[in-house]
Order: sequence, then C-alpha cells, then structure tokens
Amino acid sequence: MEQVEAKPPQTQSQGTPPAIGPTIDIVSKSVAAFAIVLYCCGYLITSIHHSSYGFIETSPFRPRIASAGAWFLLFAAIPIALVTWIKGFEGKSVNHGQWLRRLSTRLFFYGIFSFAFGTVLQGVFDFHAEDRAKDSIWALIIPPLILVACMILVILDQVERFPKAIAPIASIIFVGFFLVSGYREVFLYHRTADGAVTYWFLAAGGLIASWMWVFRQSGSRILEPGSWPMVVSFAISALVLFGSSYYPHIKSSWGGGAPVPITIFFTKDSTIMPNQSVSALLVDESDTGLYVVGKNDKKATFIPRSAVGLVYYSDDISGFSFAKPK
Repeated sequence: MEQVEAKPPQTQSQGTPPAIGPTIDIVSKSVAAFAIVLYCCGYLITSIHHSSYGFIETSPFRPRIASAGAWFLLFAAIPIALVTWIKGFEGKSVNHGQWLRRLSTRLFFYGIFSFAFGTVLQGVFDFHAEDRAKDSIWALIIPPLILVACMILVILDQVERFPKAIAPIASIIFVGFFLVSGYREVFLYHRTADGAVTYWFLAAGGLIASWMWVFRQSGSRILEPGSWPMVVSFAISALVLFGSSYYPHIKSSWGGGAPVPITIFFTKDSTIMPNQSVSALLVDESDTGLYVVGKNDKKATFIPRSAVGLVYYSDDISGFSFAKPK
C-alpha cells in the first residue's frame, strides 16, 4: 500500500488575515464613491456658475471642480452633523438631559452654532467693505441684543415657576431674525455679507430636521428605495442654491468662483484694442483663452490667447513693474 505523506498545516501568518481583505475592499469602494460624488457635485456647481455668465466649461478635468465639490460637501456636512448631535440629546438620561431636550434650548444651541460657523466661514467669501457700509447701525446692534436676551431667557427656562412658553418664543424669534436677514442677503441683495452663510446652515438644518421627523413618524428609513426621489430633489435644490448664490462669492484663492481682477495687454495683431490694455474680471481661463467680464457686464467675453500679450493680475496698473535681476 502506498503511504501518503501528511502535509503540515499552513499557518495563518503565511497569508493575508481574512479580516483585512474585506476591510480593504470596503475602504477602496468608499473612497471611490466619495470621489465620484465629489466630482459630480463640483462639475454641476461649476456648470451652474459658468452658465450664469453665458458659457459652459468644456474641460471636465479641472482642479476647481474638485474644490467646488469639496466646499459643497463641507457646507452640507456641517448642518447634518449639528442636527444629528443636537437630536442625540433626546435620549440622554443625565441630570441636564431634561433641559437639553427642550425645544427652546435645542433651537437656541443650533442657532448659536450656525451663527458661529457662519462667522468663521465668512472669511472665505469675497466680501466688500462698501456692502457693510450700506447696512444701517441697527443691523449691527440688534443681533447681539437678541442673542443676549435669548440666552437669558433660555437660562431662566430652568426655573420651575418661569413661564414655559417664553423661552421657545424667544428662540424662534432669535432664529427667525437670522433667517429673514440671511434671506435678504442671498435673494434680494445677492451677496454673502453677514447672515447669508448663517442662513444656509439654519435653512438646511431646518429642512434636515423636518425630513428626519417625517421619516421617523412614517416608520421608514431615509435610504429606502421609496425615499430616493426626495433625496435627489433635496440634493439638486441644494446644489442649485449653492452653485448660484454661494460658490460665485467664494474667493478664488480658496478655490471658489469669485472673479479675479486683471489687466489685459493686447498684442498688436489683436482684433480688439491692439496695443492697448483694459481692466476686467477674470471668470475662468483655459488653454484656448480667457473668459472675462466688465464691471457692469452680465455675460462673459471670450478672448483668445493669441490676442493676449500680457495679463497682470490686478485692476490697478499704477504700480506695475517687473522684478529687476540682481
């Protein structure tokens, strides 16, 4: 009879641990999905922005597309995180849980954090000092007064004999003030001064909280197949608002769509203004030319690179000079 030699069992260290393979697969798929979402959001936002100037960017591979998508995802993640965090207080059983579960407290805290994020992110927007000069002195005094008064009422809401209806009304007035002022900035004045960024977080947070409440009351989940039409409509509405009202005012140095002031020096063979210079706002540029607008222009003008001899990135050429070699 033939003897069969027994092979020694393979140890687990000779191969990849079985838990690492699925983990790597999940991480790679998550990164790929995030990159696709980032690119799609950025491409739609830049397309909406460029279409407002009358042209569509033809190059699909631009760094600005990634930055536009990143800004939108950041602006979408902040209200989602705030709403999720504040709604988490509903299940708290600590001593102060009852106070944190009150509508007035949660609404006040969400308004405070929205105002804080709006103030911090205000620095990335192209904000002109003359816009603030147009506001009255009351627009600078009333918000701090409302904030202090609402804070006092929310603190007094812990007292048992304090009327329970006053604090919620004060919180609603506090949030409503920033909603109204932000609405005026975005849709009437078309600028991102003061409460415009706060308005985004307040409006988005209110819609997300209402959306979560509807799904909880109906007993369904947000990611169920029947909920996709609502998810897609909400995402498209947010993309359109961000691409048309917020992204055009983010500074170009931060990867936004705010126009850059330049001075163009035309060549002698240019069909327009040969051997002359003109100040304009640079909306975008490609390998073939520049998309620029004048100070009062609504639509962009395309200037071929063959007609451009020099571009000075400033609207003031009084201090223009070349660095002299040492």
